Amino acid sequence: MGLLYRTWFEFTGWAAALVLWLFILQGQVIWWQPAALWAVFVVLWFLTTRLGGDPGALPLAAVLVFCGWVFLTRLDPALAEGHSYGILLGGAAFCFGLLVPWTRLSLGRLWAWAALALLATTAVLGESAGGAKAWLNLWGLRFQPVELARIFLVFYLGDEIHRGGNKWEPLLYLTSFCLILAWQRDLGPAVLVFLVFCWMWLQLSFSWGKLLGLTAAVLVGFYSAFRLFPHVESRVLAWLKPWHYLDSKGYQVLQGLFALRAGGVVGQGLGEGLVHVIPQGHTDYLFAIIGEEFGFLGISALLLCYLGLAFWAVRIVDRLEGRERLIGLGLTLLLHVQVFLVVGGILRLFPFTGLTLPLVSFGSTSLVAQLWMLGIIARLGCRGGEE
Repeated sequence: MGLLYRTWFEFTGWAAALVLWLFILQGQVIWWQPAALWAVFVVLWFLTTRLGGDPGALPLAAVLVFCGWVFLTRLDPALAEGHSYGILLGGAAFCFGLLVPWTRLSLGRLWAWAALALLATTAVLGESAGGAKAWLNLWGLRFQPVELARIFLVFYLGDEIHRGGNKWEPLLYLTSFCLILAWQRDLGPAVLVFLVFCWMWLQLSFSWGKLLGLTAAVLVGFYSAFRLFPHVESRVLAWLKPWHYLDSKGYQVLQGLFALRAGGVVGQGLGEGLVHVIPQGHTDYLFAIIGEEFGFLGISALLLCYLGLAFWAVRIVDRLEGRERLIGLGLTLLLHVQVFLVVGGILRLFPFTGLTLPLVSFGSTSLVAQLWMLGIIARLGCRGGEE
């Protein structure tokens, strides 16, 4: 209990210092949002502990979420307020994942059909934003169904790969999933889910033939997307030759690199960065904005939080067996492969995928989905699996 109190005392002091600095910087008295955030995570900690789950992810998730809130407040207080509501919904989703035995629900193909139905409905009735038809508006509630659909697909893949039935069936559903996302012009989640599938499939039984086949599929898919979709071609050109497109498609890439370079080791300081220079800074490029103001040490601390979450999840998954192990691995990969794709894209290691930084970037649907996943994994930590 001493470690518990010390952890939350340190987080409280850090959060209060940043809120005070925001008041000095922007003259805004914002108290209920950080107070609600703090209360949500403390309640989740005690609830998880009381139910026998593993609460180790919650301090790390709280730091990530609060860091996102701070920089969204810097960009636009209205964004931070929306982020706060997403945190409240995400807390409920964590409880939902913690209380319901999701990995015991052997729904088989129903998980896959639910994922495809969500995407197909979005493709037909959805709204476009940022070039992708990825939003659905139902009775005034606007959300991104793909955030939930990819979790459903991981449930299906974990079940089907473990059963070892028809080896082609998972590939058929996965291909359908990716094709619908291509129709929506939202290829980032397709890349993410495909990489997660590859890891899960190879984790069960590795062979060089599988690895070569999957590598060939990646190369064919990349070439096809480059030839068929103009926005993919633009991102590849912005990745390869950003200086050639300084005033157009390469602008965001270069501004992100400039921001990270300007941050140096310790950063420009909170409030000193040019936060409005980078397009879509509240979603795609929030990592670069944090790097400019908190520097290399700040983004290293951020990445260490993700690494801590990965160790927490892997420790739990390592104690599991069968389908629970595969599903737990799939959920862990959904979160951390996304971090790899986002950070690698901003650092220009490969083309940017348009995904958001988990638990940090603006987006209520993604917050809800990611905290739901953490709740499911925390439940799996109950004595090594579901009761």
